[in-house]
Amino acid sequence: MNNKGFLFIFLFLITLQTLGNRYTETVYLEHEEINRSYELYVPGSFSPAKSYPVVLVLHGGGGTAKGIIRHTRRRFNQLADREGFVTVYPNGVGKSWNDGARDTFGIARKLKIDDVGFLEKVLEDLDSKIRVNRKKVFACGISNGGFMAQRLAFELSNKINGIAVVAANLSEVQASKKIPANPVPVLFINGTNDPLIPFEGGHVTVFRQKRGKVLSIKNSLEAWQKINGCLEEGDEHPFPDTNKKDGCTAIKTVWTNPQNPKIKVAAIKILEGGHTWPGANHNLPERLVGNTCYDLNGCDEIWNFFKTVTPE
Repeated sequence: MNNKGFLFIFLFLITLQTLGNRYTETVYLEHEEINRSYELYVPGSFSPAKSYPVVLVLHGGGGTAKGIIRHTRRRFNQLADREGFVTVYPNGVGKSWNDGARDTFGIARKLKIDDVGFLEKVLEDLDSKIRVNRKKVFACGISNGGFMAQRLAFELSNKINGIAVVAANLSEVQASKKIPANPVPVLFINGTNDPLIPFEGGHVTVFRQKRGKVLSIKNSLEAWQKINGCLEEGDEHPFPDTNKKDGCTAIKTVWTNPQNPKIKVAAIKILEGGHTWPGANHNLPERLVGNTCYDLNGCDEIWNFFKTVTPE
């Protein structure tokens, strides 16, 4: 490491102490000769002597890192303070991710951006700043970000310990590829009335344009259950209908690997839900994306899932 690198880390640690260890930063780095960035949130409990779990949060198509922070009401940052993990919000090129050639409408897919390599570089860059707990590195995302999280699981199964997918299925293109070298626990959160990504499978449709085909959620779950060696029968847990005005109810099902119960597939089905993140702010009109469920908080459910799939 050069002198500039040591100076950066020194200033980084001094800043943490000054701010009571809570820290937010926009980090810039170069990949494929393109200037990229990510938003970093370090919890108030930060200590240089400890290693920390990491949660990558991937925005949807048309979104940004700061946008997903606002959209989720900074809930991941609140959980990071309470639970002691580091949150990373990367930015896609052209507000999009190359999630695996589902179509060529997105800028990142059209330009064949190496987003797997970029996100791997983000983790390496983060590891130069703090001690990353390599057994607890997770990724989650909504829509385009959810497809990207699955691509990470397929291609970086030795580095990604679990994923959560909101408002996205398994694409036909991804399903046709070689399965991950290692099992990767996965949580799906999907609305049955998603107007963009059909719950029953078929063409993704955005502003009347067909944007590639996806498996149904049923078939997506079956594919992941096979990858993770899970039992065919799952345990169902309905959520209390605490918000009678959101037009939604929800049920969670969990399938486990009989040899290792920490390897699992889970699904939260939002009945009458749309292309939305449960518990989040409305960032698009309901007539375009459908209902948002407020019987649960997607961020809480994602972190609770991640806690169950890794060793203590």
